[in-house]
Amino acid sequence: VDGVAHELRTPLTLIIGRAQSLRRQQPPSSSLALPLDQIVAEADRMTSLVSALLDLARQDSGRLALQLRPFDVEQELLEFYERLLALAPERLRLLEPGADALPLAEADPDRVQQCLTALVDNALGYSEGPVELWAAQEGEALVLHVRDHGPGVPDAEKRQIFQRFARGTAAVNSRGSGIGLSVVDLLMQAMGGGVQVVDAPGGGADFQLRLPLARRAAAPASA
Repeated sequence: VDGVAHELRTPLTLIIGRAQSLRRQQPPSSSLALPLDQIVAEADRMTSLVSALLDLARQDSGRLALQLRPFDVEQELLEFYERLLALAPERLRLLEPGADALPLAEADPDRVQQCLTALVDNALGYSEGPVELWAAQEGEALVLHVRDHGPGVPDAEKRQIFQRFARGTAAVNSRGSGIGLSVVDLLMQAMGGGVQVVDAPGGGADFQLRLPLARRAAAPASA
């Protein structure tokens, strides 16, 4: 899996690069505009799948690399929202932060963004209403929420959907490999946190990334 995934990256990068170059040369009214957009979108989706396969292979062989450091979850969530807003501007919503600033989390920010992307993609595919993002502190954990207003997740599937190649029964469309949420689960565990899904008030699913607080700086030694 590791070797094949690496071999797939080169042609995918070439496909995306050439399609983007052609897209920039076409006026918006061109008959090629939509096909080129579809090529870029599907190649991006394949690239994400290849990355997920690499993470699974590296986890299985004990070679998963993480860069853990303290970071501001609210700032990270804002940057994530701004980056993905163009994908679903009418559906993606960032809720207002609370009055009190949240403490720092300790995790790999790039991997947290990867997990958020998987959860938002999942929410967009399994629901048709708004998808809401916010962060909050719960005890000794910082929690990033991705809440949809779809049919929710049956109790019997709340753990099953985080297993490899498992898919929920409430999908709005049939796309999906069944490994996205399993990668989220393994990454969150590797960072000392976790992922879970609970029923959202009023219906829907609330997917939660639970991150550990940053370790407090050691007290200075006495003179």
